[in-house]
Amino acid sequence: MKKKVSALLDGERFWAIIENSGKGENLENELCRLTEHEIFGYVHWWDRFHGQSYNQALWAVAHVVMGGCTDDGFDYFRYWLISRGKDVYEKAIYDADSLCDEFDKIADGGYPGWEEISYVPHHVFEKKFNKDFYDACFKARDEIEFEEVPWPELEFGWSADDEDSIRGVCPRTFDKWWGNGRF
Repeated sequence: MKKKVSALLDGERFWAIIENSGKGENLENELCRLTEHEIFGYVHWWDRFHGQSYNQALWAVAHVVMGGCTDDGFDYFRYWLISRGKDVYEKAIYDADSLCDEFDKIADGGYPGWEEISYVPHHVFEKKFNKDFYDACFKARDEIEFEEVPWPELEFGWSADDEDSIRGVCPRTFDKWWGNGRF
């Protein structure tokens, strides 16, 4: 019987790794301690939480804070969101406006987007095991069930051309960050 990839490293351990990594700054050190299968599990949970955070309210917040937000920019924003840890992430999933004050914690010159963090597990895997991550996943498919991660369909309740509609989705964030040009 195949093992489910989600069971190779559970969601609580995923969040403990994020927490211990100092908001992702030392993620490589944390992932170096894992086995091959645990890294597969980590990547699964990363993808799952990334997919779960694909919602129009979070996109509105990203749009406000960053002065616009492309598809790629929204991916990087959600990577940053995951790196903030479980508590910040879960609050934001249920109330995107809860991130309003989180942006104050970003140092000047910082940016609420982080593309590179998504590559860390693949680099660690290749460095530690001297194997390509995706080739290893392919070869492990006889013993591991790589579960599909669902992504929701988005229906926007706001428009980039309608400030009132954006304010309606994230009023605190809009009032504090709209047009401030910090990021």
